Amino acid sequence: MQSIVQRWSMWCAVVCCGFASTALADQPTLSMFSPAGCQRGTEVEVLIRGARLEDTKQLLLYDPGIEVVELAADGASKVKAKLRVADDCQPGLHAMRLATETGISNLRYFGVSPLPQANEEEPNSDFAQPQVVQLNSTLNGVIKSEDVDYYAVDLKAGQRMTVEVEGLRLGTEFFDPFVAILDENRFEVARSDDAPLLQQDCVCSYTAEQDGRFIVEVRESSFGGNDRCQYRLHVGDFPRPMCIVPSGGRPGEVIEATLVDASGESWQEKIQLPDEPGDFSYVAVRDGKVAPSPNKLRVVDLPNVLEAEPDNDWTKLTALDGPVAFNGVLAEEGDADFFKIKGKKNQTLQFKVFGRKLLRSPIDSWLEIHKAGGGRLAANDDSGGPDSVQSVKFPEDGEYVVSIRDQLREGSPIHAYRIEAAPSPRSVQLTIDELQRYVSQTIEVPQGGQMAVLLRVRRSGFGGDMTLRLEDAPAGTELVTPTVAANQSYIPMMIRADKAAQPAAALANLIAETPPDGAGVQGFLNQRTMLVRGRNNRDMWGHNANRLAVAVTKELPFSIEVVQPEVPIVRGGSSFYHVKAHRREGYNERIYLRSLYNPSGCSASGSIRIEPDKNEALIPVTANTKAAIGKFPITVLARAKSVNANVWSASEFITLEVADSFFNFKFGKTVAETGGSTAIGVGVEVKRPPEGEVEFELVGLPAGVTCEQPKAKLTPDMKQLSFPIQVAADARVGQFKTLYVKATITRSGGKIVQTAGRGELQLAAPVAAPTTVAKAQPKPAAAPAAKPLSRLEQLRQAKGLLGGGGQN
Repeated sequence: MQSIVQRWSMWCAVVCCGFASTALADQPTLSMFSPAGCQRGTEVEVLIRGARLEDTKQLLLYDPGIEVVELAADGASKVKAKLRVADDCQPGLHAMRLATETGISNLRYFGVSPLPQANEEEPNSDFAQPQVVQLNSTLNGVIKSEDVDYYAVDLKAGQRMTVEVEGLRLGTEFFDPFVAILDENRFEVARSDDAPLLQQDCVCSYTAEQDGRFIVEVRESSFGGNDRCQYRLHVGDFPRPMCIVPSGGRPGEVIEATLVDASGESWQEKIQLPDEPGDFSYVAVRDGKVAPSPNKLRVVDLPNVLEAEPDNDWTKLTALDGPVAFNGVLAEEGDADFFKIKGKKNQTLQFKVFGRKLLRSPIDSWLEIHKAGGGRLAANDDSGGPDSVQSVKFPEDGEYVVSIRDQLREGSPIHAYRIEAAPSPRSVQLTIDELQRYVSQTIEVPQGGQMAVLLRVRRSGFGGDMTLRLEDAPAGTELVTPTVAANQSYIPMMIRADKAAQPAAALANLIAETPPDGAGVQGFLNQRTMLVRGRNNRDMWGHNANRLAVAVTKELPFSIEVVQPEVPIVRGGSSFYHVKAHRREGYNERIYLRSLYNPSGCSASGSIRIEPDKNEALIPVTANTKAAIGKFPITVLARAKSVNANVWSASEFITLEVADSFFNFKFGKTVAETGGSTAIGVGVEVKRPPEGEVEFELVGLPAGVTCEQPKAKLTPDMKQLSFPIQVAADARVGQFKTLYVKATITRSGGKIVQTAGRGELQLAAPVAAPTTVAKAQPKPAAAPAAKPLSRLEQLRQAKGLLGGGGQN
């Protein structure tokens, strides 16, 4: 029978396939921090573990409040750092990457707490001998195989203890923690497995009824674990809001909010919102105690409306002018909240729910919009993934009812929601395609070289050209592709580095904006880094960044160039990219090639490489019959070994011209007998002058069929091609739809190849010649058979009484 550990390990192998390889296998890798966090207002020495870190130069910090005092590599798998954390550094998780001379590592979180820190001290896996800790402290620990950690806290009667675990959120492993508070008799007084506010992490609270020692139990929910299952356990009487209502407000506004604590207690708080719109991370403070992690609030220029119970009878509600933001709580099971809004004919509003995704409320929203006089206009479950989003065009002037409930009719004091009803905003969002699936893209540019990625531009509510700029990038870098045309939704974005640029890394702002005379829209990068993947590669936890990690790396021992084609590729045609490698003397590594992207309808082989003893290769390219026509910037990426890792580089841009085809071909159905001969006729239409010598070739003949003259030259006014064929006697009989005509146009700059048609050849067995059959002569009639004698007649015959004669 399998042990729990074996089953858990197998489950992790299935559920977390690829989890450990959160970076490219040959790039610098950041595995974990030890300790996993620290207290703000202190300095801490941190050991960073990973791989290929011997040339580490920088620690890139996405958030303010942390300063790198010292940083030094200790071999290839360790980096020693000293960090200084500011007194006002926001509690919670802070994203970081390491930068080396050859690349940028994957992203990891480092925790910051307002509480003093302590480390787990083994042995602490015996309930009878727990590790004694002080209330209001943060513990750094690890859950190993089948491990259970116990911590003892002394409480006075009436004293409250809240515990919050950061496990899955640290992102080092698919770690599903469980926490419980037990009394000295080992009875659970509070427990938590998954808290919606904290993803799959947990929080619980208990108020002591009498003086005593209470035990905090931490483990993996299925009793699994390994050396990567780090956790941070916050233990104290700090505030831990599970929801805040209203869940947002206007920029610069002070809102009067109700906060509901993990203990069930609620209180009122004035919250100052920032001047900039967006999603705001608010850290609760009460009686001088600070929450260990923030709550999210919306900051948007909409007036707030709070639900006012009872609101179940919508006929008694007052209609409000839009745009507006509705805020409330589904306080009990079966609860549904209603709001009334005024609408004008042909006015379109988007109703967007903020619940599970941003606020981390347990609500599974179901949204409906009705006419006030009856009749549902629209409903939505989870188009906002997992929240509801629904646009409605009002059919007439009047009043309309907005209702919200939980899909499963659940409710509680923390089932908070916010519905923003407003016109769909004009916006633009930038994303970058990953070169390796599930690995967020960084850009490493070698000295004197360039690197390219595919940038996608998502416009909403407007169109037009966009300009790009890159701010705060490493010195000596240049954005080569500064514009996105109105008809483009993606472009190859290239960054070049001067040969004299020094190796360095930075988190750069990538900004897209309309021209001064345009729609007045500005947008930024939205890059998702998936840290924990669940079943079917579901995104369980990660990080969203609005800045791009860019580095200048050491000059590479190789570079590539693509020879500019002098002739176009045509629809239904084929061509190639001619790639040349320039190697430093003595460098003979294999170089792998791939096109960064292909224009619509075109494809290029991704399995071509330049062998160690070669300096060039051809990448086959094809265009289908509906390929986009135009001129496209093309870059080829190269990947090869350099020093301690494989690295990427890009060629300079070439221009690929995709043109319409030159010819139309029309095949008739051809029938031939095995052992015979015939001719295949093909109609030819010249769509436009080919401007070169043209040769037609019949291709795709089945086995056993040959053409003595498979090629023909284009002549003036040619309308028909004829290809004589011979069919072998043993050719397979059947129908073959494999015939094509390949047209090759030879120009001084190269050859243009178009392959088109789809002819049908039917092979049949020869029909046998008829033969004469002699008419059969009738046979003479046979003598009639003698009549059988009866028994009496047989006796008479024996006595001579039959047959004439005999004595009387």
